[in-house]
Amino acid sequence: MTKNIFSIVVALGGGITVGSAAAAFITLLQIVPRLIQFTETEEYVKLYQYVTVSGFVLFSFLYFSNFHIGLNKIFVGLIGLVFGIFIGLFSSALAEVLNVVPVLSKKFKIKDRLKYVIGALILGKVTGSLYYWLIFKKH
Repeated sequence: MTKNIFSIVVALGGGITVGSAAAAFITLLQIVPRLIQFTETEEYVKLYQYVTVSGFVLFSFLYFSNFHIGLNKIFVGLIGLVFGIFIGLFSSALAEVLNVVPVLSKKFKIKDRLKYVIGALILGKVTGSLYYWLIFKKH
């Protein structure tokens, strides 16, 4: 029971973090307005919104479903490498551009405890990665 509650809390926290980062990236960096301005397609603003939200929802469902495509292991490895590089660069760029940690520390008034927040983020990332690659992947 405790294990299930812990899993729910961790999953909810991760979902909120990733969702907030994606929303911040799209909103604050004005990805969609810049795309609309560049392509001169102002009349399709609603379509851009629907496609963006639909994409997030669709890929969330696909991720948690049993949907799969049978591909060669080498091809899957290359795709994973490219996605991993993209996610790493994406998260680094987002954190750098938006100054996520300083903004959060100011909002939550925890500037004096900032080293603990950064340590917790690092520890969580390392622990999650080690768990996934050393324990979860073996089953």
